[in-house]
Amino acid sequence: MKKFVYLCGMMLLSLNVMAQIDLNDNTWKRTFCDDFTASGRYWQEDWLSSDKKWRGYSGMGVTTKGGFEVTQYANSIFCPAEEKIKLVARYCDTICNNTYPLPGWIHDYPPCDSLLFYFSGEIDARKDSILDSDLRFQYGYFEILCKLPKNPGAHTAFWLHGASQDTMDPYYEEIDVFEYSWSYGDPNVNWHAYNNPKPTYPGDPRVFSTAIVHNFRGDTVNFDTDVYGMNYPQIPLGQGDIGEWHTYSCEWMPDHVYWYFDGRLVNSYYDKIHIPKHPLVLKTNYAINDYAVKPIKDTNNSIIGYEPDWTGSDTMHVDYIKVYQLKWKCSEDVVITCQNDLENYEYNVKNSVSINSTNGNVVLSNTDKITFRVADSLEITGPFQADSGCEFTVIRQDCPE
Repeated sequence: MKKFVYLCGMMLLSLNVMAQIDLNDNTWKRTFCDDFTASGRYWQEDWLSSDKKWRGYSGMGVTTKGGFEVTQYANSIFCPAEEKIKLVARYCDTICNNTYPLPGWIHDYPPCDSLLFYFSGEIDARKDSILDSDLRFQYGYFEILCKLPKNPGAHTAFWLHGASQDTMDPYYEEIDVFEYSWSYGDPNVNWHAYNNPKPTYPGDPRVFSTAIVHNFRGDTVNFDTDVYGMNYPQIPLGQGDIGEWHTYSCEWMPDHVYWYFDGRLVNSYYDKIHIPKHPLVLKTNYAINDYAVKPIKDTNNSIIGYEPDWTGSDTMHVDYIKVYQLKWKCSEDVVITCQNDLENYEYNVKNSVSINSTNGNVVLSNTDKITFRVADSLEITGPFQADSGCEFTVIRQDCPE
């Protein structure tokens, strides 16, 4: 049974707080961060950055399914003087004739009939100094500060994905912290719409999505049945220009997923059955979709191919990427019996906490900001004093299975 004792008056008590995470909450630890300020970074022949923090291509290959681009590490540009990384997409009229670099395990160039017209950039998080293993995260808080391109065909994203190698437990899981594209949505429900420069696609704005994908079967993802929690939160025109700097973030927990735009909650999801529960790879990429091309038709008006309609170059600018994860000790039951116990409290997710002083009051001073995260219960049964101005937050937290 999950039980809580609430005190009124001078303390702030809260359950399942939906505000963006408070970094003063010591239960969180920063487990991954890149502000792209380090100098001397470059891409090696194995397509890993010199510090082994990033891979310059997707583990699934150098193209995205249904995309029109070839990922190249040269299009993911470290700019320490600007404290940024730039993912650059550009049109190339001779892409099929190029002998562009490929990862060592890919031996064949994608065929020209894959409709490849563009080069672009992508980065996947990697384990430090390990060449053949992704860095995977299971639950946490994920944030990017970036500025997005506005050209037709731009399909940028910051997301997590993974698939099991265990044939007894096949699945595909994905969380989109954000995904931005011309090709999604309803013109009446979108984050931010611009004048459409392509009259052949009337009414389709540039839109933004947050989503969860969970495929139990492990075969091809069916977006009619395997996508959950998709939402297109609306930001009034003029109040959220994606061409300017914004933070996009997501809190992924066993019992909920929250999405934030510039620190403001914009979407939430609570169906535990479909919330991903396996370690996932973190990535950000600049793909090119079908809004960058136009169909070629024969005399019967049948589509026989495509040709580029956008022939420019544009950039996704990334200032930083950060990951915070909770410290878990879900099997622990803690009893706070005195002030010293409170002052030496180990901040992580506990099964239960009991404040039962046997030696004077346990006191929160007016400057204290304390957060307890508990899976089962918080009980206050002994002398306890909270001075005016303190903040005492209690969060009921599901633990990993």
